[in-house]
Amino acid sequence: MQSSTFGKKYTFYRPEYVINFQAVVSQKSFNTVNIEIAPCVDKAAQWDKKITLQLSEVDLFKYFYTLSHGFLFKYESRYHGAERNKSISFSESSSGCKVSVSDKGKMFHFTCSVGEWFYGQMLILEQLLSRPLSLEEAKTLITVTKKDKKTAND
Repeated sequence: MQSSTFGKKYTFYRPEYVINFQAVVSQKSFNTVNIEIAPCVDKAAQWDKKITLQLSEVDLFKYFYTLSHGFLFKYESRYHGAERNKSISFSESSSGCKVSVSDKGKMFHFTCSVGEWFYGQMLILEQLLSRPLSLEEAKTLITVTKKDKKTAND
């Protein structure tokens, strides 16, 4: 999972974990997002112990499909990485989104607040659309679309 270009990133901290959403261009030359979660010790991120997962084109389009139908995002994707042993899951609620990543049996979780998840979603949408979004565009796409707070299982 190497990337040729790194772009905008958002990093958020909790006492036990830190999450990083970063815009990248994949080896296959499509815009995507790397999601990294690392443990924290004494308020310091242990980046050498992080799990990184790069969203695939399929992941991006499934996110957009879910968003465009006004659903709260619940999604799991497996078999990522060179050894196909990484996975990621998102479980969105009215209070934010729990993001989980795993690699070789090791799993990290980070629960984003509504505001943190807004920036994560905005970055995913910008990468999918291949252009920056104004805050107003992002607000319209993310919050107005989900006004009914439906879940994909309803």
